[in-house]
Amino acid sequence: MRPSLRNPPRCYQRHGYPTVLHATWLDSAVMMAAFHFSIELFLKALDLVTLRELAKRVNVIPVIAKSDTTCKDELIRFKTKIISELRSHKIEIYQFPTDDETVAQANAEMNNAVPFAVVGSGDFVKKENGVRVRARRYPWGIVEVENEQHCDFVKLREALIRTNVDALRERTHNVSVLYESYRRERLRSMHMGDGDTGPKMVEKFTLQKEYNDEFALREVKIREDFQRNLEAKEAELRQREESVGFLARHWVELRRLDLEIRNMHDERTRLLAKAVKKMKR
Repeated sequence: MRPSLRNPPRCYQRHGYPTVLHATWLDSAVMMAAFHFSIELFLKALDLVTLRELAKRVNVIPVIAKSDTTCKDELIRFKTKIISELRSHKIEIYQFPTDDETVAQANAEMNNAVPFAVVGSGDFVKKENGVRVRARRYPWGIVEVENEQHCDFVKLREALIRTNVDALRERTHNVSVLYESYRRERLRSMHMGDGDTGPKMVEKFTLQKEYNDEFALREVKIREDFQRNLEAKEAELRQREESVGFLARHWVELRRLDLEIRNMHDERTRLLAKAVKKMKR
């Protein structure tokens, strides 16, 4: 019942939704998902829904992309805004463990840096001292990718690749926090409990299948009865419509005959009056 994660999804970027999702894959299963936010005043509903679903299955680490497009004060406010909205919507993000004294201080600093504000670049720039660094060049200067004064890329790299790679893997696979959550959810969807294992689980699954089959047969019978009653009612209505039409035509015919009789009576009266006048002359 382990989730099927053998075919990782491609990173995507839809028009109107600049959020980009990157997943780190290890041993044919997701170890970590870094959720990238663009610099905006608020989080979209799509971001919140996606994060809530991801947090059930992988370790979610929020990252602010293109952090060099804003000033430091605005970046701090945006970080606070992201954390506040995630907490208000009860979305759980990964917290780097601080129970190990050897990494407690470093992980505490990394937790305080979340969401990580990063800058990416594929270009190398030679500084005045002759050192080549990966950076983005602007008219006013450069933004170094691996300079902690410029962005949090180094902290993110240290947190994921060097300091906490085992903790991330352990939480996903060995400690089974995420897997057990997924397992309970799957059992609940199958109307089973955690203790329903072995023959008991098979028996309950068999009974559930029999119930579903019986329910499906009842549903088919109800649909057939409904269709049959509907057709009978439609036939009755058509018959009534035909009867009403016949009565209407009969009534029109009676009115026409009555009118003809009146006309004939008037004509007879007129002819008698004319004959009487001639006899008097």
